[in-house]
Formats: sequence, C-alpha cells, structure tokens
Amino acid sequence: MPGEDGNHTQEQRDTGDRVRAAVAALPAEQRQLVALVLVEGLAYREAAEVLNIPIGTVMSRVARARAALVGQLAQAGVMPS
Repeated sequence: MPGEDGNHTQEQRDTGDRVRAAVAALPAEQRQLVALVLVEGLAYREAAEVLNIPIGTVMSRVARARAALVGQLAQAGVMPS
C-alpha cells in the first residue's frame, strides 16, 4: 500500500509470528481455552459448559496460559517483562 512503513509492517508480522509460536507452545487444554476465552470472547462459564469442565478448571487454565504467554512474549521482546 502506498505510504506504508515497511519496517512497521515487518515488525507487526514478526510480533504475530511470536504470539502464534507462544500460543502453540501451550499445552493443548490451555490452547483450547485461550481460543475460546481470549480469542472467541466466551465467558468462563460458557467455556466451562462447552468443554463440560468445572469453571474453576477454566479459571486456573486460563490464568496459567496467560502467565506463560506473558513470560514467553517478554523473553521474545514483544512486551515488557
């Protein structure tokens, strides 16, 4: 596109690649909940119903997934540590 900053576009692609890699490194049950809660926007209760698991399990898995993602992305320089 005319007027687009090539460096900025490449940085955005690199960040997207790092985020995808960080999500892919999560255990399957955490990835599943990241998709349902953080990407699709389901409430914890809705995600629990979809997966037929207790809401407390959803809460703990999402919390562990978020912590892991923050740690991985901070190491990759995507966000402050």
